[in-house]
Amino acid sequence: MRTWRPDKAAVALAFLISVAACDPVMGTGSGNPPDLTQLIHVQPTLQTVVFTLIAAYPAGDYQFNYDGYGNGVLVVTVPAGWHVTIQCENRGTVANSCAVVASKSDTVPLQDGWSTPDPTHGLDPGQSASFDFSPTNPGSYRIASLVDGHEASGMWADLEITSSGKPTLTAPGG
Repeated sequence: MRTWRPDKAAVALAFLISVAACDPVMGTGSGNPPDLTQLIHVQPTLQTVVFTLIAAYPAGDYQFNYDGYGNGVLVVTVPAGWHVTIQCENRGTVANSCAVVASKSDTVPLQDGWSTPDPTHGLDPGQSASFDFSPTNPGSYRIASLVDGHEASGMWADLEITSSGKPTLTAPGG
């Protein structure tokens, strides 16, 4: 009686397919972006808003994103004077952080406390943290991962501080 054994080429092909399906550098596989309405909680009477930013959301094979969107496609809008809480979750395979910065060349948060702890090291995979801030001046800013090379790889969201209106979380270019 002859026992079936897979040939070496079949085993190698199966291995390559499994590695490509879970690339530790580029992401965790394909999927759909989350429902953004579930990631924002607004209390108008208190002028408070909570945004959940999921670092390395598996919306594609590229993990340098927040909520499945990279390169500023995700837009966080907040009126000046509101109290903002950013909940940052790391679902990636590498450390990630969330920090409010003025521009792409910044390597530190805009103000002390406007980031997750130790933003240049970041949150390890599976960790989460939050921070609060109250912007006073309208303008265009970013929420970015300050771990070396992440923002340059597209890990940033557009933060718009407006003079009036209501908080929103959108992905108009996505």
